[in-house]
Parts: sequence; C-alpha cells; structure tokens
Amino acid sequence: MDKETIAHMARSCGFAKLGVCGVGEFSDARARVGAQPPLSERRQLRFDPGQECPWATALLVLLWPYAPAPLPQGNGVFIDSYYAASNAAYHAARRLEDMLRDTGCRAQANVAFPAKEAAVRAGLGAIGRSSLLITPEYGTRVVIILVATDALDGGQTQPVRATGCLNCGRCAKACPTGAIGADGMTHPERCLRNFMMEGIVVPEETRPLMGMKLLGCDNCQRACPMQTLPEAAQPVPLALDELVTADNAAFSGVVGRLSSQIGKNVARPQRVRAQAALLCGNRGRAEDLPVLMRWAQSDASAVREHARWAMARIRARSGLDPDGEKR
Repeated sequence: MDKETIAHMARSCGFAKLGVCGVGEFSDARARVGAQPPLSERRQLRFDPGQECPWATALLVLLWPYAPAPLPQGNGVFIDSYYAASNAAYHAARRLEDMLRDTGCRAQANVAFPAKEAAVRAGLGAIGRSSLLITPEYGTRVVIILVATDALDGGQTQPVRATGCLNCGRCAKACPTGAIGADGMTHPERCLRNFMMEGIVVPEETRPLMGMKLLGCDNCQRACPMQTLPEAAQPVPLALDELVTADNAAFSGVVGRLSSQIGKNVARPQRVRAQAALLCGNRGRAEDLPVLMRWAQSDASAVREHARWAMARIRARSGLDPDGEKR
C-alpha cells in the first residue's frame, strides 16, 4: 500500500496530516527520560518498536490539530481543549486501525512510543524549547497519534535536525512553576499537568498556581509566537458549582458528561473531585465550606487533603474560625 492511499484513509477518519517514520529504537528519548524524575504519564512509554511490534515496518504519525480553549469566565473552570481532541483522535485511530486490517495489513493504533520524536523523524515539525512539537501548519496545538503497521516500509530511521523554535523565551517566562529553563524543559516534573487529576496529593506550594484550571495549563502555548490557530474552540461547558455538590447522583451526571468529551480514563470521579477541591480553595468562597467538610472525610487521600487545605484557605481569607463563625 502507498502512503497517499493511507493518507486518504487517515483524512476520512478526521486526521489532518500523515507522516511516516521507521521502526528504529528511540534511544535518545530513552536516555533522556531515564535521566529525568519518573512521571506518571510516562509509565506506559516504550522505546523500541522492533521489540514491542516486531511485525511492524513503519510507524504512521498522525496529526489532529485543535484550537485553544477560551479562558474561564465567572464561575467557569479551564479545561484545555487538547483533552477533547485527544479523546477524539484516539477513537479515530482505532477506526483507521480497522480500515487497515480490512485490507489485510497488520496495524496497532495508539502505540506508546515517543510521539514527538517520531513526528520529527517523519519531518512534520521540530521540538521547541517548551518540549512541544512545533508544526508549520498548526503551531504546537496538535495531538500526535502513532499507529504501527506493516502496510508500507518506513525506511531507515535517521534523526532529523529540524528547526522551528525562535528561542524567544516566552514559554519559559509564562510557565508558572519554572519547568522550562534556558535549555528547554529542564524540570518536566514541575509541569502543572503532572499533578492535575492524577489521584495524588498535590504539593501545597503548587496548589495556588492552578487557579481555576481543572485540567491542563496551556500557558506556554498561549505565549508561543509560533501558533497558527488563534480562534478559540468551543469550551467544554462546566462551572465549578456543578462539581461542588453533596448530591452524588448530580456529581456523577456531571462527570459522565465530562468523560464523554475527554475520556473516562481521564475524568475519574475521585480525581475530578480532588481537583475541584483545589479550585474551591483558590476561589475562596465560604459557600463551598459545607460540601468541603463532607469531602474532608473522604476515603480518597487526595480528596480529603485538598478539601482540608481549601477549607483552611477559605476560612483564613474570610476571617472565619474552624467552626465557620466570624472571628
């Protein structure tokens, strides 16, 4: 099968662009990740396609662009539009996998190899100072999906030294945690995304930096001058008040609506509740205290700790004693 035929199939599934790279080991990425602190998002990452998918002759590198999410207004929370796009791209890749298999080829969608490095090898862009892929057509706002297949020959893998980043330093200045330094993403373990809806207790010094962000940060991307999709996407309509409820049925309904857009694996109820508790602490509204008091008794450590932190923060800001009375 030729590349153009596969590209046509990919477009019919919703992907904007296709690249192809070989199945050589991602040795540079393995060394880099191995030298950095362990991150939960990398637990499933694999580096040797030849070992994981020995039948594959190529990796299809698929791009799914997305527009930036609008910043929250009033009672709204921020959900980076990457996550809805990622969920859509994941399912689109499964459709492409089925199409390739229907032709008699082998294919495995959503394989967990270093996607950005594969995109660079395929000639689709360059990795910028923020550690994100910069593409000529879409800036950094792309979901990258990999599909292993024997439908065509990816050729010999040769590192591509592409350029694209202006090294202007705007992403580093915009990063609230100092994750990005002069040499790039030097402290990936500080990135806010590592702590959002991961089921872990967030370090106390990091909690105020999240503001009203339920999922995703996007600061470095908003600061990057290489963006090409300025129009805001339709937001995932969600107000914090919808999550701050003692009605478990109502809460489950909101989480179900959220999971239909960003995926069930991301929108897990207790993780959503833990993040919502942090946001309550950041907005500092005394009306949230009754619900937070219930959450503070949760069996989930992140929910319990975040709720207690939020309560203390609200009481201090409102001049209330531990019983909720004015001092």
